[in-house]
Amino acid sequence: MTEQLKTNRTLTWVLVLLAFVVLMLLASILTSGDKIRGIAPIGMTAVGLIGVFAVYLLTAKNDAWQVGTRQVVYMAIGAALYGVFNYLFNVIPMPSVSQVALRPSVCIPVFFGYVFGPVVGFFTGAVGNILSDFAFGWGVYPAWDIGNGLMGFVPGLVLLFADKKRSLNFLTIVVGVLMALAVLLVLLNPKVVGPWSGEIEDFTLWAWVFIVGAAVVIASRFLLEHYSVDLAAVNLWGTLGIIVGIGFASLADIWVNGYSFATAIIGEFAPAAGPNIINSMILTPILLAAYDAIRARVGRG
Repeated sequence: MTEQLKTNRTLTWVLVLLAFVVLMLLASILTSGDKIRGIAPIGMTAVGLIGVFAVYLLTAKNDAWQVGTRQVVYMAIGAALYGVFNYLFNVIPMPSVSQVALRPSVCIPVFFGYVFGPVVGFFTGAVGNILSDFAFGWGVYPAWDIGNGLMGFVPGLVLLFADKKRSLNFLTIVVGVLMALAVLLVLLNPKVVGPWSGEIEDFTLWAWVFIVGAAVVIASRFLLEHYSVDLAAVNLWGTLGIIVGIGFASLADIWVNGYSFATAIIGEFAPAAGPNIINSMILTPILLAAYDAIRARVGRG
């Protein structure tokens, strides 16, 4: 790759991240809900952006980072779809210490990232979350915007691998270990004090959600692999993206909202990540299969 091409890609990625920051600041200025206040939200935003940019720098030669007119169109479509469907489902709350809603729409950033790359996936998740929270009147939560961006960014990293199948074994182990760790943490301390209500809340249910989710994700990997490597891989990459994204946002609330580690992981991460994983493992393969069928039909035409 020439230095000029690398420079162009770097500039493009910087512009995408800058567009995200500008939109987040505009939403904070215009919202009637929560605004960006204090050093902690700004600091966590910086940590997230530096992290994704560092991943780019380490793999900049790969074509996964290519952004042209088509990718810009996919970013706009993905963010709009995610924003609209999040808005529709924000009315269905999940038992949590914070504003966690049921989001079948999580399949959108996972799909857009897996198919169109990490830049498209990040923009879809991050900007789509800004749009939905702003429209719903909740306000702006930078760490959660970054977290939603990571849910699309991580699945996009599959494009760094020339052979997707070779990553499946390692990815299966990583996802299995992370989900087992989540189950263990919840079962060891299922009851936490709600930071706003002051009441003791029991989150044992989410350990069983993770157990079911882990079993289905790992089993589907081996079952779907016989039909399509992509259908097997998208569930693993999507699950990893959700764990990383929701994990980042939940841990950020230790500094942003003063949560304890137990409150952040058991009272916030588990209720948000568990349903997201279930929704993604059901809906994303369907979305990907439909996309492949349409693409094949158009190709034949």
